[in-house]
Order: sequence, then C-alpha cells, then structure tokens
Amino acid sequence: MSEAIRVLLADDDAIIREGLASLLNRQNGISVVAVAENGSQALRELSKQTVDVALLDVDMPVLDGIATAKEVARLYPSVAVVMLTVFEHEESLAKSLALNVRGFLTKDIPSAQLAQLIKQAHAGYSVFGPRPTQILADSYLSSGKNDPGYDDFRAQVEQLPDYLRATFDLLIQALPNKTIAKKLGLSEATVRSYISEIFTALGYTNRGELTITAIKAGY
Repeated sequence: MSEAIRVLLADDDAIIREGLASLLNRQNGISVVAVAENGSQALRELSKQTVDVALLDVDMPVLDGIATAKEVARLYPSVAVVMLTVFEHEESLAKSLALNVRGFLTKDIPSAQLAQLIKQAHAGYSVFGPRPTQILADSYLSSGKNDPGYDDFRAQVEQLPDYLRATFDLLIQALPNKTIAKKLGLSEATVRSYISEIFTALGYTNRGELTITAIKAGY
C-alpha cells in the first residue's frame, strides 16, 4: 500500500479547520498531520515535520494565505500548495497562479472530491474548483483573445520553433513535466530544457505568470 499523502491544513476558523481535518482523515490515502490557525503557525508546523500538500485559507490573520504560499515556495519548494477560499477572490487567484500555487478551491467542495484533488496536486497537476475556473474564463479568456495589448506576446509565441511550441501548448495546460515528456516522446530532462528555452524566449521565469498571460492572450 502506498504511503498516505501528508497534509497541513491552515484555516483561522476552528470549526472549518477541525471539521475539514476530520473529514479528510476519513479519506483513503490522506493524512492530516498538522493544522494551523494562521500562516505563521503553518510555517512553524512545516519546520517540524514532512508535509506533502499544504491547504491554505486565503484569508487568515497574522500571515494570510498568499504571503504564506510565497514563504512555502521559498522555504519548502517540494510542498504542493492549494489555496482554499469561501468566496471567489479573483485577485487572490491571479496572485496564487503567479506563485506557482498548485490549486485554488472553494471550501464548499465535497471532502471526497477535495481528497481526489489533493492527490492530483501531489502528483504535479494544477487543480481548480468550478468557480475559480469560471473566474479565469470570465475574466481572461473572453476579454483577452482580441486584446491588442497581447499582440507582442502572441507574436512571440507564433515565432517559437515547432519543438518549443508543442511543449508550450502542453505547459500552459498545467501538465507536469513527466506528462509532457510522455505525450511528446521526450525525456524529462529534455522537457526541462525546452521549458527553460520557452521562458527565455518569452521573457518569463515561472509557469504561473506564463499561464496567466497565455490565458489572457486567448491560448
């Protein structure tokens, strides 16, 4: 049997925190190993034990979810971060993507579905609930496709050589390197090299910012 995914849950609402932790612990393959009531406490918990996935509430005192996610990315890059929110935070969603956060979910999601998404995030996929996905569609896809402000970006993408364009098209689908490599018949090392070339050609340093721009530009 594979080892359970170790989860840290940070939420300032004790009822939500304890209830969600209890529900997740009943799901196969998930173990909530730590809980925290704010971002500062979450970072302390991460320093004490190994965690695979951190579920962070967007709105927390002391250190909010976005600031915490930034510190997790800096201090514990192997931890997959998934943001949780009660409401549709468009600005928080964009900031989360820019930080390479692995997912953005609303708290009304059923625990069984949340468990599956945690497993996907741990496997390297980006996960979004229905409402955050709709935010992306409404805010970016429809308005950006014909926006002349993205003409330069679109021109740069169209100038990519075929081998990089194929990688770009899969990269902005939030697929992990292993999946991209399998789909293109390449080694993971080659995919990493191609992604580095794409970042250089387009002027980006991380997947989140590139994906946001690509969505805005209509890709």
